[in-house]
Amino acid sequence: MYLARTFTLRGLIQFGWKQCLLFAVVSTLVCLVYDPDEFQHIAIPFLPLATLGTAMAIILGFRNNSAYDRWWEARKIWGGLVNQSRTWAMQLVTCLTPGEGEEKEAALARQEMVHRQIGYLNALRLQLRRQDNWAEVTPLLPERERDQLPLWKNKATQINVCNAEQLREAWKRGWIDSFHHVALLDTLEQFYELQGKCERIKNTPLPRQYSFFTTLFVWIFILLLPFGFVKELHWWTVPMSVLIGWIFMALEQVGRYTEEPFNNFVHDVPMTALCRTIEIDLRQTLGETELPPPVEPVRNILM
Repeated sequence: MYLARTFTLRGLIQFGWKQCLLFAVVSTLVCLVYDPDEFQHIAIPFLPLATLGTAMAIILGFRNNSAYDRWWEARKIWGGLVNQSRTWAMQLVTCLTPGEGEEKEAALARQEMVHRQIGYLNALRLQLRRQDNWAEVTPLLPERERDQLPLWKNKATQINVCNAEQLREAWKRGWIDSFHHVALLDTLEQFYELQGKCERIKNTPLPRQYSFFTTLFVWIFILLLPFGFVKELHWWTVPMSVLIGWIFMALEQVGRYTEEPFNNFVHDVPMTALCRTIEIDLRQTLGETELPPPVEPVRNILM
């Protein structure tokens, strides 16, 4: 997620310099070919072009609003994962009451379930970003589950199942009463619901025909600009076409990047930072003092 309020000039140039170069070449060719006596027919009236530009601005506005809605929903989902994870750790700390002589064993089980939750969130992050750096997750799992991790298709789901199974064992041993057992299962169910929402956003993009035709129409409009400007602006057609073309192309690209909040890109939901925040909170809930540092932004980018 990009945190700065403004972009650097270098960043703006890198954002669309190839397209601007193309716009400049096309505009220059139109200016070279246009002749008010012999080739004036290549010029088109500006009024229909202005109407098309207005329509494109409205379409891009709707498309970008839809893209932002997807991004904001993804951010709210991860906010829910943060809150539910804190609830999970708090419930385990306050509701797990072992019998006499079982305190160490219960403390180990509590630690495993909390650490496993940290592993669950990192596994979900890696799955959503289509990454396979499972070495980040392995140390958070008990020894008995580490060999199984590569075999699981949906690793986040199976990690949650392991928490449910260990919770059942704690209930059988009388460390948790039935009321709190149900409450903890409800929390695990919330994780599945939030995970399903993330997977829906990841696997169901905006309708492809909607994105394709929006991009196509933007390109058609931009490439027509020099033909609408050349009669009135002459060589001023080149800078004006490049400027207006860059504006429309930038708006189109903003929508395209924003609609995919889990692609490990600059404008993504900062899942790595959120996972680290949760890890710090959950470890402190357990009373641990050796904590990892928060993830800091690099060049105003928080991943």
